[in-house]
Amino acid sequence: MESIRTELLDVLKDVTPQAGRVPLLSTVTGELVDGSGMDAEYWYTNLRTTVEFADATRALLEEHGVGTFVEVSAHPVLAMAVQESIEAASREAVTVGTLRRNEGGARRVLASFAEAWVRGVAVDWQA
Repeated sequence: MESIRTELLDVLKDVTPQAGRVPLLSTVTGELVDGSGMDAEYWYTNLRTTVEFADATRALLEEHGVGTFVEVSAHPVLAMAVQESIEAASREAVTVGTLRRNEGGARRVLASFAEAWVRGVAVDWQA
């Protein structure tokens, strides 16, 4: 990664990070971030350093009281790791994926919301 650092930073130099409405816990810094600092250097660091996914999940559970995890991806690959963190922390939490391999679209997303609903998550059906 060091060998492409300059090129990568140049390619990403026009990325203009902006604050989002929902904070996220960075697996790079271990801190809650609003997105405004996620510039080219942040993304290089993200590629270069170890992703601290388990630590971030644990912090969300134990320090921030997160009780619902939604994996937005073409197929849930991290849900099992999240579930393991939930069990290790002895917490009550729900993990759902949005899509499944060969099963996409609005119906699949609605089925995921329904799964969350039956597992006790308050879903804003009007949204």
